[in-house]
Formats: sequence, C-alpha cells, structure tokens
Amino acid sequence: MIYFLDMGTNILRIVLLITTVQFLLSVRCNKNSTRPCMYSSYSFVITSEWSPQQEVYAVGDTLNLSSTFPKKLTDQINTSIVVDYSNSVGIGGAATFFELDTITHDVIGATSKFDYYSIIGTIGNDVSIPTKSKSLYFAELSTTYSLKIKLVPKQKGLFAFYISNLTSNGLRGKNCTNAGFVNTLTNTNKNLNLFQYAMQRSPASQYEIDRIYCFRVQ
Repeated sequence: MIYFLDMGTNILRIVLLITTVQFLLSVRCNKNSTRPCMYSSYSFVITSEWSPQQEVYAVGDTLNLSSTFPKKLTDQINTSIVVDYSNSVGIGGAATFFELDTITHDVIGATSKFDYYSIIGTIGNDVSIPTKSKSLYFAELSTTYSLKIKLVPKQKGLFAFYISNLTSNGLRGKNCTNAGFVNTLTNTNKNLNLFQYAMQRSPASQYEIDRIYCFRVQ
C-alpha cells in the first residue's frame, strides 16, 4: 500500500504512479514480438494541447486533447541521432482527472464527471486508478503518431487535468527499442489561478506545471 506523506506531493505521486504501473503492465503483457530492455533505449520529446483554451466551460461543452508527432524523432540521449520510430507495438500514456475541493483543499478523482470519445487513437479505462485516470493510446498513421479525444463535462465543478509522459515497449521485430516520450502541454494559459484558489498553494513542481490544465464548469 502507498501512503502519501503530504498533500503537496499527492498529485505528483499519483501521476507518476499511473505512468509507472502502465509501463510495468505493458512489459508483462508483451505479445508483440519485441523484447524491451530494462532501461529505455530512446528518449523523445513531444507536446499535447487542450482546446479550446478557456477558463470557463458549460455542462455539455466539448474539450479536445490532441497530439501529433512525426515518426522520425531526435533521440534526446544522443542528439546526433534521428530515429525512424515506425511500427511501434504501441505508444501510450494517461490523463489524470481531478476535481479541486475548495473546502478541504484536496483533489478528488473525477473520471465519472465526463463523457469520453475517441476520434484518433483511443481513450480507455485505466485499471490502476480508475476513478482518477484514463489510458491514452496513439494511432500510427502514415508519417505520424496521433491522438485526438473529446471530453464532455456532465457536472459543474472546478477541475484539473494532467497528462503523463508516454512509453513504448519497442518496434515490432526489434528488441531493445523501447522508448520514453517527454510529453508537455503547449497551452499558453493553464489557468493556474484556479488551482491556487482551490488548493491554497501553487503546483508542487515544474513537472506538474508543464502538464496541468485547470478550468471551471458552470
């Protein structure tokens, strides 16, 4: 059992736990003719975006999470190498959904507060923390990997979404080609004032700031 030592690190540990559990499960369920190494062979950098970029939405509005990146990527471990990362056995991560409680100044799992629709790629249930997280899987297209999902809020509230980094167990038919993908949001305004108001503190780390998006549904 995991105990969180203080509220300031609670959110970050949940997000990191989700990413770690997903990778370990994918390694155990290796059925795609590739063997990952203990450590990632490649490290890439990608971005995602929430749209439309607003502070306030209404019940029934649509939010979009989208991300597209090319198959040819610069390895951050050895920046002189451009890797053709085609034919992956799967690239995925997670999105974490919290409602911000303005009374207790804590977070509550909020996956049940939204309807989810897969447009490109897939959003699915996350068995590790189902009340807080959804799994994200990118679609492999001709020259890119892409994800687009739609979320429709069903209830009013103050919310914070986090995206995780991504992992891949490797390329089909090639061992030790597993990769990690640093994934951050490009949104210029993440409405951190709402987080500060509800939690009575700033996000605990730069990791959170790079991946959080806050908004109100009314």
